[in-house]
Amino acid sequence: MKFLSISSDPMICYSVKKEGETNEKLILRYKKAFFQTRTANQLRNTQTHTRKLSYRKIREKAIIREYYRAVAK
Repeated sequence: MKFLSISSDPMICYSVKKEGETNEKLILRYKKAFFQTRTANQLRNTQTHTRKLSYRKIREKAIIREYYRAVAK
């Protein structure tokens, strides 16, 4: 029994049933492989368009990141 994702070649994820393996175990193994390859994130991100961050937002995030790094030291 094979499970294939519905996307293009780079994101194919499949699991082949081993001898004596139950369907539930096969599905769990497939889900683990699917989420570890971040296929779900890639599919979710391609469903909607997001605008690029403005230079102001990028700079704000950089300032916050610098602050947290300084606090962590």
